[in-house]
Amino acid sequence: MCIRDRVVLWEQLEILEQIDDFFLVITEDKYKGWINLHQIVQMDSGIDLNFVLISERYVNFYAEPEIKSVIVRDGFCGIRIPFLSEKNGWIKTTFPDSVTGWVETCNLGNVKKPDSLEIINYAKTFIGIPYLWGGKTVKGFDCSGFVQFIHKMFSINLRRDAWMQFEDSNFVSRNPCGGKPGDLFFFSERGQKVTHVGFVMKPGIILHCQGMVKIESLNQKNQLFNEKLFKDFVEIRTFLN
Repeated sequence: MCIRDRVVLWEQLEILEQIDDFFLVITEDKYKGWINLHQIVQMDSGIDLNFVLISERYVNFYAEPEIKSVIVRDGFCGIRIPFLSEKNGWIKTTFPDSVTGWVETCNLGNVKKPDSLEIINYAKTFIGIPYLWGGKTVKGFDCSGFVQFIHKMFSINLRRDAWMQFEDSNFVSRNPCGGKPGDLFFFSERGQKVTHVGFVMKPGIILHCQGMVKIESLNQKNQLFNEKLFKDFVEIRTFLN
C-alpha cells in the first residue's frame, strides 16, 4: 500500500465507504484513499465558517490570548482556520473536535500579492525541506505539492499533480534557458505524461523539490547542471500574468 496524498487541518473529505476503522474518502485535491477514523471528525456540512490563512512557518495555539497560557495545538503556514473573534491582537479559532484556541493575528494572512520575484524569494525560504511523497506542507513536499503550496500562499489555487498544473498553465517557452522568475519548468521522464515540475528561479536555474527543496540548473555551463532534468525537459509554462 502506498500513500496517495496528505490531508491537512480543516480539509474537507467526502466519505464514500467505511470498512472497520477505515473510511474511503475523496480529498479536496480529488484523490481517493483510505483514512483511519481517528484522524477525521464528521461534522454537519451546513456549518458556515469564515476561514483565514496561516502565513507564519510554525505557530502555536493557546488556551487564552496570551503566550504564557497553555498550548492546545500547533500549526503551520498554508492551513486555514476558522475566525471566531478578535481580541487585542489575537484571534480565537476552533478545531474540528470543538477545542478552541487563540493565535496572534500577525501569523495570519496571505503572504503578498502575486509578483514573480516575491514568489521566488518566498519559495527560496523553504530550501532544505525534505521530499515527502504526497507532501504539500512545510513538514514535507513532493514536487507538485511544493508548487501548489507556494502559489496558494499568494492566493493562486492550483490543482494537485504536475500534469494537471501543466494542463492548466499558459505556455511560455520550449527553451530550457527561457522564462522568467516564477514561471514553471515541466518535465517528462518517459516522454509522455508530465511527471515533474519546478520554479524558474532565473533563466536556466530551477528551484524544485526532488530529494529536498533545492536549486539546480538546466544550463550545461553551470556547475549545478543536472543532465537528467535537461534530458527530461518539456517546456516552460506559467500561472502569472
